[in-house]
Amino acid sequence: MLQIGKENEMSGKFLKRNAIIDTIKSEERMNSLQKRSDGPRYHVDTVSCGCPDENCGAFHAIRADRPLPTARQADETLRARRRK
Repeated sequence: MLQIGKENEMSGKFLKRNAIIDTIKSEERMNSLQKRSDGPRYHVDTVSCGCPDENCGAFHAIRADRPLPTARQADETLRARRRK
């Protein structure tokens, strides 16, 4: 029997509301762990597992080959683009 409630409503096209919330929280957790570490920060990619379960969200992978620019490098890039 299908129950209509917050847990069973579809929020996205394929994922339920709780799965979307879990995915967002997972990305926030990954970013906060990077901020707390002393090393360089890297891009974080969201990877869907591809299973048909609408309660299953996604996980996050750090791309160690793509470090984020420092604040100084980002400012220099913005200044260079504004000059063009």
